[in-house]
Amino acid sequence: MSELARQAPRRSELEISAIPEVAALATELTTLFNALQIPQQQYAARVMLDKSTVSRFLNGRRVASQDFIDRLLGEVERHRRMIITGEARARIKTLRLAALRETDPASFQLENLREELDRSHRAIRILERQQEALELLLDQREAEAENTQREMVALRGLWVSEQQQNISERADLVTHNDRLKSERQKLHDEIQALKDQLSQVSDLKASAEERCCQLEERLLEAERALAKHLEEIGEQAFNLTPREVLDEITASERDGRQYDAARTLSLSAAHLSATDLPELWDLLREARRIQEAETLVRDSLRFRSAEFCAIITEALLTRGYSHRAMGGLLAAYKSPEELDFLYDRWKVGGPPYGVLRHAMRTWAYLAPHPLVLERLLKLASDGDTTLTVRMLQACGTRDTSDVFALSDLLLALGMEREFVTLSETWIYRIPAKDYPKARAQWLGYAEHSINSETLQRVFARRS
Repeated sequence: MSELARQAPRRSELEISAIPEVAALATELTTLFNALQIPQQQYAARVMLDKSTVSRFLNGRRVASQDFIDRLLGEVERHRRMIITGEARARIKTLRLAALRETDPASFQLENLREELDRSHRAIRILERQQEALELLLDQREAEAENTQREMVALRGLWVSEQQQNISERADLVTHNDRLKSERQKLHDEIQALKDQLSQVSDLKASAEERCCQLEERLLEAERALAKHLEEIGEQAFNLTPREVLDEITASERDGRQYDAARTLSLSAAHLSATDLPELWDLLREARRIQEAETLVRDSLRFRSAEFCAIITEALLTRGYSHRAMGGLLAAYKSPEELDFLYDRWKVGGPPYGVLRHAMRTWAYLAPHPLVLERLLKLASDGDTTLTVRMLQACGTRDTSDVFALSDLLLALGMEREFVTLSETWIYRIPAKDYPKARAQWLGYAEHSINSETLQRVFARRS
Protein backbone atom coordinates (compact mmCIF):
# COMPACT_ATOMS: atom_id res chain seq x y z
CA MET A 1 0.00 0.00 0.00
CA SER A 2 1.37 3.38 -1.02
CA GLU A 3 2.11 6.36 1.17
CA LEU A 4 -1.14 8.02 -0.06
CA ALA A 5 -3.28 5.25 1.36
CA ARG A 6 -1.73 5.69 4.81
CA GLN A 7 -2.11 9.46 5.14
CA ALA A 8 -4.98 9.34 7.65
CA PRO A 9 -7.01 6.63 9.44
CA ARG A 10 -10.26 5.74 7.71
CA ARG A 11 -13.46 4.26 9.08
CA SER A 12 -14.06 0.65 8.09
CA GLU A 13 -16.96 -0.19 5.81
CA LEU A 14 -18.86 -1.75 8.73
CA GLU A 15 -18.43 1.44 10.76
CA ILE A 16 -19.70 3.53 7.83
CA SER A 17 -22.73 1.29 7.26
CA ALA A 18 -23.66 1.63 10.95
CA ILE A 19 -24.01 5.41 10.68
CA PRO A 20 -27.77 6.19 10.67
CA GLU A 21 -27.47 8.80 7.91
CA VAL A 22 -25.58 6.39 5.65
CA ALA A 23 -28.08 3.62 6.39
CA ALA A 24 -31.01 5.92 5.52
CA LEU A 25 -29.45 6.78 2.15
CA ALA A 26 -28.71 3.11 1.41
CA THR A 27 -32.32 2.14 2.24
CA GLU A 28 -33.68 4.78 -0.13
CA LEU A 29 -31.33 3.71 -2.95
CA THR A 30 -32.11 0.02 -2.43
CA THR A 31 -35.85 0.75 -2.70
CA LEU A 32 -35.21 2.56 -6.00
CA PHE A 33 -32.96 -0.22 -7.31
CA ASN A 34 -35.51 -2.94 -6.48
CA ALA A 35 -37.94 -1.19 -8.83
CA LEU A 36 -35.64 -2.16 -11.75
CA GLN A 37 -36.15 -5.88 -10.99
CA ILE A 38 -32.70 -6.87 -12.25
CA PRO A 39 -29.64 -8.37 -10.47
CA GLN A 40 -26.89 -6.08 -9.26
CA GLN A 41 -24.39 -7.72 -11.60
CA GLN A 42 -26.57 -6.93 -14.63
CA TYR A 43 -27.02 -3.32 -13.50
CA ALA A 44 -23.26 -2.95 -12.91
CA ALA A 45 -22.62 -4.07 -16.50
CA ARG A 46 -25.23 -1.64 -17.79
CA VAL A 47 -23.65 1.42 -16.10
CA MET A 48 -20.04 0.16 -16.54
CA LEU A 49 -19.27 -0.07 -12.81
CA ASP A 50 -17.72 -2.81 -10.76
CA LYS A 51 -20.34 -5.06 -9.13
CA SER A 52 -18.67 -4.60 -5.73
CA THR A 53 -19.00 -0.82 -6.08
CA VAL A 54 -22.74 -1.08 -6.79
CA SER A 55 -23.11 -3.47 -3.85
CA ARG A 56 -21.27 -1.15 -1.45
CA PHE A 57 -23.39 1.83 -2.50
CA LEU A 58 -26.64 -0.09 -1.98
CA ASN A 59 -25.77 -1.74 1.34
CA GLY A 60 -24.34 1.42 2.87
CA ARG A 61 -20.73 0.40 3.17
CA ARG A 62 -19.85 3.46 1.04
CA VAL A 63 -21.63 6.77 0.45
CA ALA A 64 -22.97 6.70 -3.11
CA SER A 65 -21.67 9.34 -5.51
CA GLN A 66 -24.09 11.87 -6.99
CA ASP A 67 -23.37 10.52 -10.49
CA PHE A 68 -24.41 7.02 -9.37
CA ILE A 69 -27.63 8.40 -7.85
CA ASP A 70 -28.50 10.45 -10.95
CA ARG A 71 -27.94 7.44 -13.22
CA LEU A 72 -30.08 5.20 -10.97
CA LEU A 73 -32.93 7.74 -10.99
CA GLY A 74 -32.77 7.90 -14.78
CA GLU A 75 -32.85 4.10 -15.12
CA VAL A 76 -35.86 3.86 -12.80
CA GLU A 77 -37.72 6.54 -14.78
CA ARG A 78 -37.12 4.69 -18.06
CA HIS A 79 -38.01 1.28 -16.63
CA ARG A 80 -41.18 2.40 -14.81
CA ARG A 81 -42.13 4.95 -17.49
CA MET A 82 -42.69 7.56 -14.85
CA ILE A 83 -41.20 10.90 -13.79
CA ILE A 84 -39.49 11.10 -10.39
CA THR A 85 -40.62 14.34 -8.79
CA GLY A 86 -38.32 17.16 -7.83
CA GLU A 87 -39.31 16.64 -4.18
CA ALA A 88 -38.15 13.02 -4.31
CA ARG A 89 -34.84 13.98 -5.93
CA ALA A 90 -34.31 16.72 -3.34
CA ARG A 91 -35.00 14.26 -0.50
CA ILE A 92 -32.39 11.82 -1.83
CA LYS A 93 -29.86 14.65 -2.26
CA THR A 94 -30.53 15.72 1.35
CA LEU A 95 -29.95 12.14 2.55
CA ARG A 96 -26.65 11.99 0.64
CA LEU A 97 -25.42 15.30 2.06
CA ALA A 98 -26.32 14.15 5.56
CA ALA A 99 -24.34 10.92 5.03
CA LEU A 100 -21.42 12.85 3.53
CA ARG A 101 -21.44 15.25 6.53
CA GLU A 102 -20.85 12.31 8.88
CA THR A 103 -18.24 10.52 6.72
CA ASP A 104 -16.34 13.30 4.91
CA PRO A 105 -16.96 16.81 6.35
CA ALA A 106 -14.59 18.51 3.88
CA SER A 107 -16.37 17.14 0.81
CA PHE A 108 -19.71 17.89 2.46
CA GLN A 109 -18.73 21.52 2.97
CA LEU A 110 -17.72 21.94 -0.69
CA GLU A 111 -20.87 20.26 -2.05
CA ASN A 112 -23.08 22.18 0.38
CA LEU A 113 -21.51 25.47 -0.72
CA ARG A 114 -21.98 24.59 -4.40
CA GLU A 115 -25.64 23.65 -3.78
CA GLU A 116 -26.28 26.88 -1.89
CA LEU A 117 -24.58 28.83 -4.69
CA ASP A 118 -26.83 27.13 -7.28
CA ARG A 119 -29.90 28.07 -5.23
CA SER A 120 -28.74 31.68 -5.11
CA HIS A 121 -28.27 31.75 -8.89
CA ARG A 122 -31.76 30.30 -9.38
CA ALA A 123 -33.23 32.90 -7.02
CA ILE A 124 -31.52 35.67 -8.96
CA ARG A 125 -32.92 34.40 -12.26
CA ILE A 126 -36.45 34.24 -10.79
CA LEU A 127 -36.15 37.76 -9.40
CA GLU A 128 -34.84 39.02 -12.72
CA ARG A 129 -37.90 37.61 -14.51
CA GLN A 130 -40.18 39.17 -11.89
CA GLN A 131 -38.38 42.49 -12.33
CA GLU A 132 -38.81 42.42 -16.13
CA ALA A 133 -42.52 41.52 -15.80
CA LEU A 134 -43.11 44.33 -13.31
CA GLU A 135 -41.27 46.85 -15.47
CA LEU A 136 -43.41 45.88 -18.49
CA LEU A 137 -46.62 46.10 -16.44
CA LEU A 138 -45.51 49.46 -15.05
CA ASP A 139 -44.92 50.77 -18.58
CA GLN A 140 -48.42 49.64 -19.58
CA ARG A 141 -50.08 51.30 -16.59
CA GLU A 142 -48.20 54.54 -17.08
CA ALA A 143 -49.29 54.58 -20.75
CA GLU A 144 -52.91 54.03 -19.66
CA ALA A 145 -52.61 56.87 -17.17
CA GLU A 146 -51.26 59.19 -19.87
CA ASN A 147 -54.15 58.25 -22.21
CA THR A 148 -56.66 58.92 -19.44
CA GLN A 149 -55.10 62.32 -18.74
CA ARG A 150 -55.27 63.26 -22.42
CA GLU A 151 -58.92 62.17 -22.59
CA MET A 152 -59.71 64.31 -19.53
CA VAL A 153 -58.10 67.36 -21.13
CA ALA A 154 -60.07 66.81 -24.33
CA LEU A 155 -63.27 66.30 -22.36
CA ARG A 156 -62.76 69.52 -20.42
CA GLY A 157 -62.33 71.41 -23.69
CA LEU A 158 -65.54 69.87 -25.00
CA TRP A 159 -67.26 70.72 -21.75
CA VAL A 160 -66.31 74.42 -21.99
CA SER A 161 -67.36 74.69 -25.65
CA GLU A 162 -70.73 73.02 -25.14
CA GLN A 163 -71.60 74.15 -21.62
CA GLN A 164 -74.40 76.31 -23.02
CA GLN A 165 -76.17 73.27 -24.45
CA ASN A 166 -78.91 71.34 -22.70
CA ILE A 167 -78.58 70.45 -19.02
CA SER A 168 -78.90 66.71 -19.56
CA GLU A 169 -75.82 66.55 -21.76
CA ARG A 170 -73.89 68.60 -19.23
CA ALA A 171 -74.90 66.21 -16.47
CA ASP A 172 -73.65 63.32 -18.58
CA LEU A 173 -70.34 65.10 -19.04
CA VAL A 174 -70.05 65.66 -15.30
CA THR A 175 -70.70 61.99 -14.63
CA HIS A 176 -68.19 60.96 -17.30
CA ASN A 177 -65.61 63.36 -15.90
CA ASP A 178 -66.07 61.99 -12.38
CA ARG A 179 -65.63 58.44 -13.70
CA LEU A 180 -62.43 59.43 -15.48
CA LYS A 181 -61.13 61.05 -12.30
CA SER A 182 -61.86 57.87 -10.40
CA GLU A 183 -60.14 55.73 -13.06
CA ARG A 184 -57.14 58.05 -13.11
CA GLN A 185 -56.78 57.88 -9.32
CA LYS A 186 -57.12 54.10 -9.45
CA LEU A 187 -54.41 53.91 -12.11
CA HIS A 188 -52.14 56.22 -10.11
CA ASP A 189 -52.61 54.03 -7.03
CA GLU A 190 -51.86 50.90 -9.05
CA ILE A 191 -48.77 52.50 -10.55
CA GLN A 192 -47.49 53.46 -7.11
CA ALA A 193 -48.14 49.92 -5.86
CA LEU A 194 -46.24 48.52 -8.85
CA LYS A 195 -43.35 50.91 -8.21
CA ASP A 196 -43.23 49.78 -4.57
CA GLN A 197 -43.33 46.14 -5.61
CA LEU A 198 -40.63 46.71 -8.24
CA SER A 199 -38.46 48.40 -5.61
CA GLN A 200 -38.90 45.41 -3.28
CA VAL A 201 -37.99 42.97 -6.07
CA SER A 202 -34.94 45.07 -6.95
CA ASP A 203 -33.84 45.04 -3.30
CA LEU A 204 -34.35 41.27 -3.12
CA LYS A 205 -32.35 40.82 -6.32
CA ALA A 206 -29.51 42.98 -4.97
CA SER A 207 -29.54 41.01 -1.72
CA ALA A 208 -29.51 37.71 -3.60
CA GLU A 209 -26.61 38.88 -5.80
CA GLU A 210 -24.66 39.96 -2.71
CA ARG A 211 -25.35 36.59 -1.10
CA CYS A 212 -24.24 34.89 -4.30
CA CYS A 213 -20.97 36.83 -4.29
CA GLN A 214 -20.37 35.85 -0.66
CA LEU A 215 -21.02 32.19 -1.46
CA GLU A 216 -18.69 32.33 -4.45
CA GLU A 217 -15.97 33.83 -2.26
CA ARG A 218 -16.50 31.13 0.38
CA LEU A 219 -16.33 28.48 -2.32
CA LEU A 220 -13.12 29.97 -3.70
CA GLU A 221 -11.62 30.07 -0.20
CA ALA A 222 -12.56 26.43 0.36
CA GLU A 223 -11.07 25.45 -3.00
CA ARG A 224 -7.91 27.45 -2.29
CA ALA A 225 -7.60 25.74 1.09
CA LEU A 226 -8.05 22.37 -0.57
CA ALA A 227 -5.48 23.27 -3.22
CA LYS A 228 -2.99 24.33 -0.53
CA HIS A 229 -3.62 21.10 1.38
CA LEU A 230 -3.12 19.06 -1.78
CA GLU A 231 0.09 20.96 -2.51
CA GLU A 232 1.45 20.26 1.00
CA ILE A 233 0.60 16.58 0.70
CA GLY A 234 2.03 16.43 -2.80
CA GLU A 235 5.33 18.00 -1.75
CA GLN A 236 5.72 15.30 0.88
CA ALA A 237 4.38 12.20 -0.81
CA PHE A 238 3.41 12.54 -4.48
CA ASN A 239 5.93 10.89 -6.77
CA LEU A 240 3.80 8.64 -8.97
CA THR A 241 4.01 8.15 -12.72
CA PRO A 242 0.80 8.29 -14.82
CA ARG A 243 0.62 4.48 -14.93
CA GLU A 244 1.14 4.26 -11.16
CA VAL A 245 -1.61 6.85 -10.64
CA LEU A 246 -4.07 4.72 -12.63
CA ASP A 247 -3.03 1.59 -10.70
CA GLU A 248 -3.41 3.45 -7.39
CA ILE A 249 -6.91 4.68 -8.29
CA THR A 250 -7.96 1.21 -9.42
CA ALA A 251 -6.59 -0.43 -6.25
CA SER A 252 -8.23 2.16 -3.97
CA GLU A 253 -11.64 1.64 -5.54
CA ARG A 254 -11.25 -2.13 -5.46
CA ASP A 255 -10.51 -1.93 -1.72
CA GLY A 256 -13.43 0.42 -1.07
CA ARG A 257 -11.20 3.44 -0.48
CA GLN A 258 -13.15 5.82 -2.69
CA TYR A 259 -11.83 8.96 -1.00
CA ASP A 260 -8.22 7.85 -1.46
CA ALA A 261 -8.92 7.38 -5.16
CA ALA A 262 -10.38 10.88 -5.41
CA ARG A 263 -7.44 12.34 -3.51
CA THR A 264 -4.94 10.63 -5.80
CA LEU A 265 -6.71 12.11 -8.81
CA SER A 266 -6.71 15.62 -7.26
CA LEU A 267 -3.00 15.36 -6.42
CA SER A 268 -2.30 14.29 -9.99
CA ALA A 269 -4.10 17.36 -11.32
CA ALA A 270 -2.14 19.59 -8.95
CA HIS A 271 1.37 18.10 -9.39
CA LEU A 272 1.86 16.10 -12.59
CA SER A 273 4.02 17.72 -15.23
CA ALA A 274 2.68 19.11 -18.49
CA THR A 275 3.92 15.91 -20.18
CA ASP A 276 2.60 13.39 -17.64
CA LEU A 277 -0.86 14.93 -17.21
CA PRO A 278 -2.00 14.42 -20.85
CA GLU A 279 -0.54 10.92 -20.67
CA LEU A 280 -2.68 10.17 -17.59
CA TRP A 281 -5.71 11.60 -19.45
CA ASP A 282 -5.03 9.10 -22.26
CA LEU A 283 -4.74 6.20 -19.80
CA LEU A 284 -7.99 7.10 -18.03
CA ARG A 285 -9.89 7.26 -21.32
CA GLU A 286 -8.40 3.97 -22.48
CA ALA A 287 -9.64 2.47 -19.20
CA ARG A 288 -13.09 3.96 -19.95
CA ARG A 289 -12.83 6.23 -16.90
CA ILE A 290 -14.37 9.19 -18.72
CA GLN A 291 -15.59 10.94 -15.57
CA GLU A 292 -12.17 10.75 -13.90
CA ALA A 293 -10.53 12.05 -17.10
CA GLU A 294 -12.82 15.09 -17.12
CA THR A 295 -12.25 15.70 -13.40
CA LEU A 296 -8.49 15.62 -14.03
CA VAL A 297 -8.76 18.32 -16.71
CA ARG A 298 -11.17 20.46 -14.67
CA ASP A 299 -9.04 20.39 -11.50
CA SER A 300 -5.80 21.06 -13.36
CA LEU A 301 -7.32 24.13 -15.06
CA ARG A 302 -8.68 25.32 -11.71
CA PHE A 303 -5.47 24.98 -9.68
CA ARG A 304 -2.59 25.43 -12.14
CA SER A 305 -1.05 28.54 -13.69
CA ALA A 306 -2.20 30.08 -16.97
CA GLU A 307 1.03 29.01 -18.69
CA PHE A 308 0.57 25.40 -17.58
CA CYS A 309 -3.09 25.51 -18.66
CA ALA A 310 -2.03 26.74 -22.09
CA ILE A 311 0.42 23.86 -22.52
CA ILE A 312 -1.99 21.10 -21.52
CA THR A 313 -4.79 22.70 -23.57
CA GLU A 314 -2.60 22.54 -26.66
CA ALA A 315 -1.68 18.94 -25.85
CA LEU A 316 -5.29 17.84 -25.26
CA LEU A 317 -6.53 19.51 -28.47
CA THR A 318 -4.23 17.23 -30.45
CA ARG A 319 -5.93 14.31 -28.68
CA GLY A 320 -9.40 15.41 -29.80
CA TYR A 321 -10.56 17.36 -26.75
CA SER A 322 -13.58 19.60 -27.49
CA HIS A 323 -12.79 23.27 -28.22
CA ARG A 324 -16.16 24.30 -26.77
CA ALA A 325 -15.72 22.31 -23.53
CA MET A 326 -12.16 23.59 -23.00
CA GLY A 327 -13.23 27.19 -23.67
CA GLY A 328 -16.06 26.94 -21.14
CA LEU A 329 -13.71 25.58 -18.44
CA LEU A 330 -11.10 28.29 -19.02
CA ALA A 331 -13.76 31.01 -18.86
CA ALA A 332 -15.05 29.59 -15.58
CA TYR A 333 -11.72 29.07 -13.80
CA LYS A 334 -9.31 31.68 -15.14
CA SER A 335 -9.14 35.37 -14.13
CA PRO A 336 -9.28 38.21 -16.71
CA GLU A 337 -5.48 38.59 -16.39
CA GLU A 338 -4.98 34.88 -17.10
CA LEU A 339 -7.33 35.09 -20.09
CA ASP A 340 -5.19 38.01 -21.33
CA PHE A 341 -2.16 35.71 -21.20
CA LEU A 342 -3.97 33.00 -23.16
CA TYR A 343 -5.17 35.55 -25.73
CA ASP A 344 -1.66 36.89 -26.31
CA ARG A 345 -0.41 33.31 -26.75
CA TRP A 346 -3.16 32.05 -29.08
CA LYS A 347 -4.32 35.14 -31.03
CA VAL A 348 -1.99 34.27 -33.92
CA GLY A 349 -4.33 31.42 -34.90
CA GLY A 350 -4.24 27.64 -34.98
CA PRO A 351 -6.43 25.14 -33.08
CA PRO A 352 -6.18 27.00 -29.73
CA TYR A 353 -7.85 30.02 -31.36
CA GLY A 354 -11.05 27.95 -31.49
CA VAL A 355 -10.81 27.56 -27.70
CA LEU A 356 -10.45 31.36 -27.42
CA ARG A 357 -13.70 31.89 -29.36
CA HIS A 358 -15.71 29.79 -26.92
CA ALA A 359 -13.87 31.09 -23.83
CA MET A 360 -14.34 34.77 -24.65
CA ARG A 361 -18.00 34.28 -25.59
CA THR A 362 -18.72 32.52 -22.27
CA TRP A 363 -16.73 35.09 -20.28
CA ALA A 364 -18.43 38.07 -21.98
CA TYR A 365 -21.89 36.84 -21.00
CA LEU A 366 -21.12 37.31 -17.28
CA ALA A 367 -18.29 39.88 -17.11
CA PRO A 368 -18.87 43.50 -15.91
CA HIS A 369 -19.34 46.07 -18.69
CA PRO A 370 -16.05 47.96 -18.09
CA LEU A 371 -14.05 44.72 -18.42
CA VAL A 372 -15.96 43.78 -21.57
CA LEU A 373 -15.27 47.23 -23.05
CA GLU A 374 -11.58 46.99 -22.15
CA ARG A 375 -11.36 43.64 -23.94
CA LEU A 376 -13.23 45.00 -27.00
CA LEU A 377 -10.80 47.93 -27.25
CA LYS A 378 -7.84 45.54 -27.24
CA LEU A 379 -9.47 43.37 -29.90
CA ALA A 380 -10.11 46.47 -32.00
CA SER A 381 -6.45 47.49 -31.75
CA ASP A 382 -5.45 43.98 -32.87
CA GLY A 383 -8.02 43.99 -35.68
CA ASP A 384 -9.59 40.78 -34.32
CA THR A 385 -13.16 41.00 -35.62
CA THR A 386 -13.89 37.30 -35.03
CA LEU A 387 -13.57 37.46 -31.25
CA THR A 388 -15.24 40.89 -31.23
CA VAL A 389 -18.36 39.51 -32.92
CA ARG A 390 -18.41 36.46 -30.63
CA MET A 391 -18.29 38.62 -27.50
CA LEU A 392 -20.90 41.09 -28.73
CA GLN A 393 -23.25 38.23 -29.66
CA ALA A 394 -22.96 36.92 -26.10
CA CYS A 395 -23.55 40.40 -24.64
CA GLY A 396 -26.60 40.84 -26.90
CA THR A 397 -28.34 37.94 -25.12
CA ARG A 398 -28.05 39.57 -21.69
CA ASP A 399 -30.80 41.54 -19.95
CA THR A 400 -32.06 44.66 -21.69
CA SER A 401 -30.56 46.90 -18.98
CA ASP A 402 -27.15 45.29 -19.53
CA VAL A 403 -27.40 45.76 -23.31
CA PHE A 404 -28.30 49.44 -22.91
CA ALA A 405 -25.46 50.02 -20.44
CA LEU A 406 -22.89 48.51 -22.80
CA SER A 407 -24.42 50.48 -25.72
CA ASP A 408 -23.81 53.72 -23.79
CA LEU A 409 -20.13 52.83 -23.40
CA LEU A 410 -19.72 51.85 -27.06
CA LEU A 411 -21.38 55.00 -28.39
CA ALA A 412 -19.41 57.22 -26.01
CA LEU A 413 -16.20 55.91 -27.60
CA GLY A 414 -17.54 56.10 -31.16
CA MET A 415 -17.51 52.31 -31.63
CA GLU A 416 -20.51 52.37 -33.98
CA ARG A 417 -19.67 49.12 -35.78
CA GLU A 418 -19.62 47.26 -32.47
CA PHE A 419 -22.85 49.02 -31.49
CA VAL A 420 -24.62 47.75 -34.63
CA THR A 421 -23.41 44.17 -34.03
CA LEU A 422 -24.71 44.31 -30.45
CA SER A 423 -28.00 45.80 -31.68
CA GLU A 424 -28.55 43.08 -34.28
CA THR A 425 -28.16 40.30 -31.72
CA TRP A 426 -30.47 41.98 -29.22
CA ILE A 427 -33.10 42.86 -31.83
CA TYR A 428 -33.33 39.31 -33.19
CA ARG A 429 -33.99 37.81 -29.75
CA ILE A 430 -36.95 40.10 -28.95
CA PRO A 431 -40.25 38.12 -28.72
CA ALA A 432 -42.70 38.93 -31.49
CA LYS A 433 -45.27 40.41 -29.10
CA ASP A 434 -42.74 42.92 -27.74
CA TYR A 435 -41.21 43.77 -31.12
CA PRO A 436 -43.16 46.98 -32.01
CA LYS A 437 -42.51 48.64 -28.66
CA ALA A 438 -38.85 47.53 -28.59
CA ARG A 439 -38.32 48.85 -32.12
CA ALA A 440 -39.61 52.30 -31.22
CA GLN A 441 -37.64 52.33 -27.97
CA TRP A 442 -34.35 51.32 -29.57
CA LEU A 443 -34.60 53.73 -32.50
CA GLY A 444 -35.48 56.55 -30.15
CA TYR A 445 -32.53 55.61 -27.97
CA ALA A 446 -30.07 55.61 -30.84
CA GLU A 447 -31.32 58.36 -33.17
CA HIS A 448 -28.98 61.02 -31.76
CA SER A 449 -25.95 58.77 -31.52
CA ILE A 450 -25.78 56.87 -34.82
CA ASN A 451 -27.24 57.10 -38.32
CA SER A 452 -30.71 55.65 -37.74
CA GLU A 453 -30.80 54.30 -41.33
CA THR A 454 -28.37 51.59 -40.27
CA LEU A 455 -30.71 50.31 -37.59
CA GLN A 456 -33.70 50.75 -39.89
CA ARG A 457 -32.11 48.20 -42.20
CA VAL A 458 -31.54 45.84 -39.26
CA PHE A 459 -35.19 46.09 -38.24
CA ALA A 460 -36.26 45.62 -41.87
CA ARG A 461 -34.37 42.30 -41.97
CA ARG A 462 -35.94 41.28 -38.62
CA SER A 463 -39.42 42.08 -39.97
